[in-house]
Parts: sequence; C-alpha cells; structure tokens
Amino acid sequence: MKFVIRAGGIGTRLWPLSRQNRPKQFHALTGEHTMLQEAVNRLNSLAKIDDLYVSTGVKLLHSVREQLPELPPENTILEPTLRNTGPAVGLECALLEARFPGCTIASLGSDHHIGKPEEFCRLLKVAADAIEDRPETLFVLGVKPTRADTGFGYIQKGNVSAKVNNEPVYAVESFTEKPDAETAKTYLESGQYLWNSNMFVWKARTMLDLFAKFEPEMYILLEQIGTAVKEGREADVITKVYPQMKNIAIDHAIIERASDIATLQADIDWSDIGAWGALTDVLPVDENGNLLHGNVLSLNAKNTTVYGGKDKIIALVDIENLIVVDTGDALLIVPRDGSQRVKDVVAALDERSDSERYL
Repeated sequence: MKFVIRAGGIGTRLWPLSRQNRPKQFHALTGEHTMLQEAVNRLNSLAKIDDLYVSTGVKLLHSVREQLPELPPENTILEPTLRNTGPAVGLECALLEARFPGCTIASLGSDHHIGKPEEFCRLLKVAADAIEDRPETLFVLGVKPTRADTGFGYIQKGNVSAKVNNEPVYAVESFTEKPDAETAKTYLESGQYLWNSNMFVWKARTMLDLFAKFEPEMYILLEQIGTAVKEGREADVITKVYPQMKNIAIDHAIIERASDIATLQADIDWSDIGAWGALTDVLPVDENGNLLHGNVLSLNAKNTTVYGGKDKIIALVDIENLIVVDTGDALLIVPRDGSQRVKDVVAALDERSDSERYL
C-alpha cells in the first residue's frame, strides 16, 4: 500500500495563523510537532518511508522539505496550482498507478488530530486487506460523532456487508455535506451516521476508471500524465495540463456519485481542527472553560479561546464565549459560535489591494 498525505490546503478558517505561504498543516497546533509531521509519525508502525508520499503545492515544497528531511525527493507530488481535492486525488492516482500498476492508495489528510494512532493504523490495514477481495470498492473512514456538529460532512451507514479481521464493514447509503443544526442533531441521535473524515483507501486504477466515467475531460488529462511518467517527462506535462483541470472537490467529482462505497467506523479521537473553536476538542481547558495559549491574563473570562505569542500580553476582563487570535500583524476577535465565519474574513481581505500582507 502507498500512503499519500494531502498537504496542499490553505486552512482559511484558521486565519490569521494559517496563511497561503504557511498553512495550518505546517504549524504545531496540538503538540511539539507540526500537523504534517504528526501525520507522518502516526504511520510509523505501518508505512516505510519509501511508500509514503506528500501531495502539495509547488509554493509549499520548501516547507515540506524543511519539516520532512527524511522524505525522498521523488516522493513529493507537486501541484503547479491549487485546484481542489478532485484534481489532487486524480494526480496522485495517475502518478502512482503508472509507477506501481495495481497499487492500493491510502489517501489521507495532513491537518487532522488523531489521538489513537494505533487504532487508526489498524483500520487502514483492515481496509487494505478488504480491498484485495473488493478492488472496485472505495473505502472511507467514518468517525462516530460525539456531538451534533454542522461543520462536518456525514456518512449514512447501511447494513454490514462484510467482516474483515473481525471488523464490520458497512455499506454507505448516502453522504450529506454540513447539515443544519436540527438535522445534525437527528443524525447524532439515530446512531446511523458518521462524520466523514475525508480519509480513503482505494485502488488507483479503480479511481481512474471512475474519473473516466464521471469526469471524462479530467480523465483525458490524467491519462496524459500517466503516459508521461512512463516516458520520464511527467513534470513538464503536469505543469501544462494540471491547471486545465476542473476546480472540484473529490466528494462532488467521484465519491458522492460512485455506487460501490464502504465505510469503517473509526473510534480514533479524531478532529479536523477546521476552525478555532475546534481546538478545545483536543487541548485541555481551565476550570472556566478557557483555552489560553501565550502570555494571557484572565480576569473573569469564561469559555474563551486565546492564541497569542509570548511578546505581547493579552488581558481578558469580564468576557465570555470569544475567540481571540493575535499573530503580531493581525488580530482576530470573533464569537465562539461564529468561528466558521473566519473564512469570510479571508474572502473579504482577498479583495483588498494590500491583501498579500495578510493572506
């Protein structure tokens, strides 16, 4: 099995820490290591370094090499421009299928917290074993929800279609993207829904065949890349054809349209830390529900998350339910329940003439 860690995203909802030149996966949010380094470290028991790949944008290559010096240079998959997860997944499948015909790929995120790495690796092994008997199946890791969260996609479980290594494999009935609060509550109470972790195991050839079926224009470009690998000129061809691909998420391009999808129910202490409010999922809070990072003075603050540095004191007086992030050149203050709106700040900044300073 080949392991691809997708590290090309920007993480706009974690602005102002996450920026275009240093997105959230290159920061140490939950421990001593960056999220990218943690994504690699948690695979140590399962993956040899030669079987591990990092997919990222050309502009972020220096950060990958700086943080993962042990990664062989040929094990970086470079996107000349960011075109969403659909083209990124297509690219990794085209390259690896051309190099290793018939290979299985675990396509994983670089910016998730997983508190139970051993269980995570066990489930990846289950999926890899299952796919040998079911090469046409796409496997997705689903996470048992702990709350009615509107920031995640959901997977509706079907019947148990098989047991592999004593682990139930569920058919997938449907996908729902970020439901409203009432629907999310219904999903949680039903016990029939899982959070979509966007971590997958599949045969590269199967995915390419699905691109041919559902996204034929993209497939033609991916085939050009695969052919170029065999001729040793993939870098030039990728630079030429990749920007022509449709900007589309892999969920919309393939996953939600495929008929043969299965899920494993993962209890792995997972969070995608997609917004500032999610930090309290993985980091401890004080007796007043505060998460205070940096030089913070708290006087009667409650349920507030602060992320700052050591050189500037942040004083909190008689406040509650806020998020405060100070990066020196930018200050963010937002209600805790509005942390998803940080992406709107980024969109608004993008229209300003001085946007490069802050993005």
